[in-house]
Amino acid sequence: MAPNQPSDTTTASSVSPAYIMDAPEEHGENREFNIRSSVQVSREALRDAYVASRTAYTDKLKKYAKCSQADATKAITAAHPGMKVSHVQLRNIRTSLVYVGVAEDDEDRYLCVVDAGNGKLLLDKPLPTHHERVFADSK
Repeated sequence: MAPNQPSDTTTASSVSPAYIMDAPEEHGENREFNIRSSVQVSREALRDAYVASRTAYTDKLKKYAKCSQADATKAITAAHPGMKVSHVQLRNIRTSLVYVGVAEDDEDRYLCVVDAGNGKLLLDKPLPTHHERVFADSK
């Protein structure tokens, strides 16, 4: 085996930086390593794996939720009548089980968090629009 090549038992700290595609590229205070494995996976395969893991995650937590995704959607719709409600998903915030969703119309967007136990709205926060984000520094 070449002296700088990792073996099956090599830890990241014992691999010479020269083997990791030469030296790290400096970008300010951060270091960026150009690492390429011998196995490349398509973006579509990675996306499919992510969706599968997200689905498994949600399925595992569903048994703890006392209200449904439809109940959470109703709570968000009640808080924002006339707005389109989307992306309602079962998630956790630390150890709290919640539904997270977005209410939006042509002008405004709101991030909404609904208690998965009682269906009450816990957070209703306006999200900055594209215009507000782009021109935030010019104020």
